[in-house]
Amino acid sequence: MPGLGHFYLGHNMKGLAYLVGIGGLQFFGFDLDLTVIGAAVGVPMELGGGTLWIFSIVDAYRTAKHMEKLP
Repeated sequence: MPGLGHFYLGHNMKGLAYLVGIGGLQFFGFDLDLTVIGAAVGVPMELGGGTLWIFSIVDAYRTAKHMEKLP
């Protein structure tokens, strides 16, 4: 689930932003992908959502490591 790591770390707004952003890109991308003309827009939106999801995983990991170092 997108943003779950950020929710776990207590960064609720960042987690919500990732959840809504990735969910929106995936939802509208799949919806547009069902039409022939929309496939040119839908597929990049789906790929963008997947890329953002991978970035959110990396960001949650880096945030956890940064929080670990704080006193």
